[in-house]
Amino acid sequence: MAAHPLAALRASTGLSQAAYAQLIARTHAELGHGRMAARREKVSRWESGRIAPEFSAQLAIARIHQVDSGLVLRLGWPQWLTAATGDHSLLRQPWTPRGAIAVSRSAADTAAERGSGPIATGPSLDTVIRGAVAALDSGSRPPERDGPRIAPETLFWAEGRIRALEELEAGTTIPPDALHLAARTEHRLISDLLTRHGYDRATGTRLLLLAARTATLCTWTSYVLGEEARTERYNLAAIRAACAAGASHHAAAFLTQLCFRHHHRGRPQDVLSLLRAARTVVSRTTPRLAVLLHTHRALALARLAEPAAGLRALEHAERAFAAAPRQWDPEAEPTGGSIDEGFLTVSRGHAWLHLGQPARALSCFGALTGDGASADGPPTPYAVIDLCLVVEAQLAADRIEEAVATVRRAVDRAGTLPPGVADRFRDLLAPHAGRLPVPEIQDLLYGRSEP
Repeated sequence: MAAHPLAALRASTGLSQAAYAQLIARTHAELGHGRMAARREKVSRWESGRIAPEFSAQLAIARIHQVDSGLVLRLGWPQWLTAATGDHSLLRQPWTPRGAIAVSRSAADTAAERGSGPIATGPSLDTVIRGAVAALDSGSRPPERDGPRIAPETLFWAEGRIRALEELEAGTTIPPDALHLAARTEHRLISDLLTRHGYDRATGTRLLLLAARTATLCTWTSYVLGEEARTERYNLAAIRAACAAGASHHAAAFLTQLCFRHHHRGRPQDVLSLLRAARTVVSRTTPRLAVLLHTHRALALARLAEPAAGLRALEHAERAFAAAPRQWDPEAEPTGGSIDEGFLTVSRGHAWLHLGQPARALSCFGALTGDGASADGPPTPYAVIDLCLVVEAQLAADRIEEAVATVRRAVDRAGTLPPGVADRFRDLLAPHAGRLPVPEIQDLLYGRSEP
């Protein structure tokens, strides 16, 4: 089950639900709001998302985490919790080239974090969307900057390395953590060039686009490692940098990319908002972007229990894919090289899973349970994390033994599961703990697999 942002916030204090409830009750009284029951069950219900705290209790939580009460009132629950996690400043940076550079630098320094809810959702996401559209409409570009000038060959070699990493993102035998380290290194380099060197407006624009491309590489590699909060921070940095560079097709692609996180932990309504924004910022979609737009719409509609409309969207995606060139150019088509027939088939299975038909979903997931490689090239880096979909479908279809075998297959492919991916498997398996071979699962998910 998706972790609520309050759960992550409480975890940062090191307190149990019972102790956290007592702290809130004390603070509630200190603020002059009277006595409140300090029950663990109350915190549990808040963290489950079933109910929201009363406003006076929210003010007590805000006081504990040093958040201004005005933000609680203005942003509403649970959006104001971002102000306590340090992401509020990221969301409130101005939509200018300087703001984009600041966010890019902040993303380069971000720490790994697993299991929290979306940073930008509801009103906060609406603010991101309005900012992106306005930034592209303004036509603002980075000003000239004084300092030691960047040699042309520095940019030339940086662009070559970034393009090579983009091609690896579509398929590689390089371990995901190594690919992530390489992507982060390039993003830090571009961020340093933007903040510590001098350049004219044209070079500044070029650097911002490179920052957007490295940030989206870090988005994908963080996603593969299951580092969900870091995934979204890089994604938001990519959107800002693309907008500041005036790269509307990149901005649309990165807005669409943000949908992946919302399918897993967010709201389908937020996915539809992102898709509308992506269509707004480009006058004409490229074929690959159209594939993504239709695919994400299908998944959102499936979650909203609209099967006919969702399946029609998948048909539109298949027609758009048929019109797409087979050769991928990452500079002209920033949507990624992993969009192929397999992507469409898995997306159809994902939609059936949301529609409550796990058996039909599993009929689409055959490629995921193979050896992970295709005849056309090396395996996709997403092979392991995509197996979470297979396990979810197998459990929903009451195929417990098959689900355990799929987890073992994931471990065999990865060697050791990234912590965030292991967390996803544990969350899926937890409701079935009484029927699982517990020692075997513990060995698999805690890195004690047999040789």
